[in-house]
Amino acid sequence: MKEFLKNNKVTYNLMSFTGFKSLLVFSLLLESPKSYLEIKDYFEKNEFIKESISIDTLRVYLTSLRMAGCEIIRAKKTEGSKYRMVSHPFELSLNADQIKSITKVYKALSKNIKLEELIMLDTFLYKLADRLHNKDFKEAIEAVSPLFGLDIALLDELLKCASAKRQITIEYNSPRSGVKPIEIIIDKLCFNNNKLYLYGTGLEYNQYTYLPVSRIKRIIEIKLKNAMIAPPENIIIGFEIKTRQSEFKLGEDEKIIEIKENSIVAELSTSNPFIAKQRILSLGCACKVLYPESFKNDIIETLKRMKEGYFLG
Repeated sequence: MKEFLKNNKVTYNLMSFTGFKSLLVFSLLLESPKSYLEIKDYFEKNEFIKESISIDTLRVYLTSLRMAGCEIIRAKKTEGSKYRMVSHPFELSLNADQIKSITKVYKALSKNIKLEELIMLDTFLYKLADRLHNKDFKEAIEAVSPLFGLDIALLDELLKCASAKRQITIEYNSPRSGVKPIEIIIDKLCFNNNKLYLYGTGLEYNQYTYLPVSRIKRIIEIKLKNAMIAPPENIIIGFEIKTRQSEFKLGEDEKIIEIKENSIVAELSTSNPFIAKQRILSLGCACKVLYPESFKNDIIETLKRMKEGYFLG
């Protein structure tokens, strides 16, 4: 210690070199299988050692590691005669109960954090699963992850475009018309019923719309400047729903107009009648459209067609 305090240098006399070299061998084998020549070359270039190591000395360090609980094997000559770390007592492992607890916490977090944070969480957990070589853990995360099956690199690009409200052209796999280009000014990416959607103003019909991200194949083009378009014309839809205020969750473009004893009157503002129709139908028989008359009639006709489908079936 006196020598270190005087010179501020680590020297041969200041450490247990047997222990130090054993730890170096341990770290090298953790990275990947290594041959004797690769380990010897590393020791010669190490700033603290700078000396060669014999095969007999290497065996001493390997014996020390095995006595500490490491399982190390040596491959055949035909496979390069490399030493490989099979297992060691310092490995992190997860049992079934621990995996269940982590996935439970993950599900709770995924509903309350930003998409950017969810991507980072997913990336971390998959890296952890790979490091643990735990197939069960990886499959458990895949089973609950709302991002499973999505292209993370594409998500990152879409998030950047959404942040800047950019106009882009995407290649979209439509369930009706197949793969086609769609031009849209992105507003946001968010989840609906545990599925990720891209929201924005579609330029073909100048309507606010949403598209499932799972059907977006790639970004074809990112415009340097957004097109000058007139704001989409909104429609205001009034509806009454039989529920208590505490039990009703307002949508982003909705507001409460009146609170009655057993119901709530609310308004929905949107430029896309299809989105409005999906919202009204999702509220079920407890919901009644009040205005405008044209939209009310459209809902009635939709319900009639649904009813006829059941009778015809």
